[in-house]
Amino acid sequence: MFVAGSLPKLAAKARLKFDKVREKHLLLLPEKVVVLNETAASILRLCDGSQTVNTITESIRTSLMVGSETRNSGALPDLKTMEADISGFLQEMADQGWVVLHHESELP
Repeated sequence: MFVAGSLPKLAAKARLKFDKVREKHLLLLPEKVVVLNETAASILRLCDGSQTVNTITESIRTSLMVGSETRNSGALPDLKTMEADISGFLQEMADQGWVVLHHESELP
């Protein structure tokens, strides 16, 4: 499973796109198009190989907190729960070959 210090990056064969006509986020792959929900698209947009899973989780949590200022912020899951959920999502994406994983120690 992805660890907090992992640096996920969208695979070279994958590209994110927003389809304005259908108002849907898409992950474009060779011979395949995956329709993403807003959360999945937000996570994958941050997978640039320079941010750790922990940093991505904090960014997503911050954006959710800003988006829910008028609602009860207690409804948000805690950081550890979010990190586990995002790590699980990224692991699924890696298993499909849509995201690649590097560790900070592997960088030059």
